[in-house]
Amino acid sequence: MTAAVVVLNASFEPLGIVSLHRAMAFLLKERAVIVEAVPGQTVRSATAEYPFPRVVQFREMVRVPYKYGVQPWTREGVLQRDRGLGCAYCTKPARPTTIDHIMPKSRFVGNPNTWLNTIAAHTECNGRKADRTPLEAGMPLRYQPREVTTRDTLLVAMAEVGADLVALGLA
Repeated sequence: MTAAVVVLNASFEPLGIVSLHRAMAFLLKERAVIVEAVPGQTVRSATAEYPFPRVVQFREMVRVPYKYGVQPWTREGVLQRDRGLGCAYCTKPARPTTIDHIMPKSRFVGNPNTWLNTIAAHTECNGRKADRTPLEAGMPLRYQPREVTTRDTLLVAMAEVGADLVALGLA
């Protein structure tokens, strides 16, 4: 696995994740500073030794040419969005493995696969609800679905970088 480094704008806004090589280029050109480093780890260049960066921040504001838009819907995206929330219908500790359509596909006009019409559920709960709305099935939603934006995916990726560093024993 190649090391990944979180990059922040001068305002501490998260911009993305880059390779260690790219982060070191920012540091060597003095475009960025290290905000957080991995304790006890260093990176050696031809001229100096640096702390192993986990998070770097640009010294000057970088113009971001995009807005945080809504991500395209995916089944995996729904499962990832609802991962920490569990099943939408029950409180069983097992991780939900299926996608349920709040408004059943048979009654939906247009594309039923949207962020606001799908939610993670256990196979048993999904089967019990069947081709009914949560109200008709007597199974109220424990939480409301939400749209996933590019900012959400960036924050998830940043958390995964931190988890990878912990798994490697670098944090």
